[in-house]
Amino acid sequence: MSSENPTDDRTVYARVALIVGWAAAGVLLYILSMVLPMVALVMIATAAWAIVKLDRVTRKNKSLASLLCAVTVLLTGICGVALRVTHRHDDILWRLIFVGLCLGAGLIWLDRRADDWQS
Repeated sequence: MSSENPTDDRTVYARVALIVGWAAAGVLLYILSMVLPMVALVMIATAAWAIVKLDRVTRKNKSLASLLCAVTVLLTGICGVALRVTHRHDDILWRLIFVGLCLGAGLIWLDRRADDWQS
């Protein structure tokens, strides 16, 4: 059963694709974080952190990418607090923070491109 408006179906597929892509990118980034040297991880994470930090001031869109970005950044913040509170420098928490920052920066980039396409 399809809806009467074909653009509704495309919107649903686009949203599902975004969520599946978000999860797949997270897994791939985690695997990448196990392979790359620490210097490369720090450089990438610093650039991603700057993008996320700058976007917090200019956020204006209420799209699915913005919602996923907010959830990702919130979970990354929880990992940061857990790292700080436990005083254990687990590689898992550092990798999760790296993945969260990269996903957040990627979602911000997608969200801004969607803004450009719409205007």
